[in-house]
Amino acid sequence: EKAKLSGGFFASEKTLTLPDGVNQVVFRYAPYFNQGNDRLSVESDAIVARFDTANAELTIEVPKYRNMRDAEENIKDLDWKLVDGSGKAVAVDQDKLIKPGMQIGRDYVREIEDYNRAGGTAAVAFAGAATMQPVTLPAKIPEDMKQARATAVKADSTAEEMLHFWYQKADAETKARFKAYINQQ
Repeated sequence: EKAKLSGGFFASEKTLTLPDGVNQVVFRYAPYFNQGNDRLSVESDAIVARFDTANAELTIEVPKYRNMRDAEENIKDLDWKLVDGSGKAVAVDQDKLIKPGMQIGRDYVREIEDYNRAGGTAAVAFAGAATMQPVTLPAKIPEDMKQARATAVKADSTAEEMLHFWYQKADAETKARFKAYINQQ
């Protein structure tokens, strides 16, 4: 089941609606600090977390660093918690999703699929090829199957994700102009 994310791109809080049961999330913490006229950030490693819960509103609690230096010294060993509405910590299996080199344009979907296949500490069950049974598909795919398959397509690139994001934010007039532009290409 696909998670629903709400909260604007620049919002300080985002809400993620997940199904009941075992869930896995990947996140990075990047607090901002003012330094003169500049606004600088320090990023944590990508954290993979697996937890099991039902009918609960959870909050990720992250440390509040005093300044940029404090963050730089402590963010690599990020001390965070997932807590329920009463402030009680939820049991979490966690790991770091490490990628050597430049961290620009990471494909987290592919990385987490690889991580799960490898059976990391916070991995979730992966339906791999060994458990799949051969299936004969009908020659004609029913309409409801086409609809389901179309909605299951994921954005494979940052550019595509951005196009989807901005298209959803656009008003009807802007969407019409965009469609006309695409049809001319």
